[in-house]
Amino acid sequence: MAGGPSGTGLDDDLWRPGGLGDPALVQAVLSSAMPEAQRSRALYLLGLSLGGPLRAPAVVVAEPAALPEALRACAAGLLAPSTRAGGPAPQAALWPRVGVLLMPAAGTARRPASVPCGVAVGLGPAVAPERLPESWAEARRAARFAGLGPTWPRLADAAELGAEALLADIPRDTALAHPDVVALARLDAEPDGAQLLATLETVCRTRSLREAAKILCLHHSSVAHRVARAERALGISLSDPAQRQRAYTALLLWRLNAPDNWRD
Repeated sequence: MAGGPSGTGLDDDLWRPGGLGDPALVQAVLSSAMPEAQRSRALYLLGLSLGGPLRAPAVVVAEPAALPEALRACAAGLLAPSTRAGGPAPQAALWPRVGVLLMPAAGTARRPASVPCGVAVGLGPAVAPERLPESWAEARRAARFAGLGPTWPRLADAAELGAEALLADIPRDTALAHPDVVALARLDAEPDGAQLLATLETVCRTRSLREAAKILCLHHSSVAHRVARAERALGISLSDPAQRQRAYTALLLWRLNAPDNWRD
């Protein structure tokens, strides 16, 4: 299989036993169109038990060359120490920047090791083998939120996102056309736009300007100045809880759909 499947450019050793799993088998496991008998056979050939719930974490990278190492690092970090003796989790690169791990739900570490920079990991729910396509879809959606801003961890769990995950399903053109999102896009384009939006996010996710200032390592007066700029741009007051939620929702929609968001 020269150069890996579908022209990914990954070297052949990654597709042999002990490296990445056969992508055809992994795709069979994750395809909702695959008959259950074929999915079960694919899981068996990948060395996974059919007797318990499974997970299919999604791994997304900013640069395609980083995917093989990111998959290995995430597999090592997500497997609980008690299950590592059973061998590495089957893993495969499905697209140049998107890969998947397959593992028993019981073997997933509760507190996985830190995820490398430039890598986003999404966790779907633990499900019966026949429902892995559903879990995979939720994992891919969760990965869009991983590391989305300074207060977001680089591993996002669909269960913890809750209804917030549905924001990722809003069509891109619809999200970017909303006036609040347009206003944030203009702020982001300013020379200090990234710092301004980081401040807005931190203020929206903390209890006070002083707490946000401590996280941002800024004086609280600097945070207040940035907040005032954001309030003028959006025409709202962040001291009002409902309007703070409005600003945060707009910020999520902008981050999810911004041209430079490589997690999509």
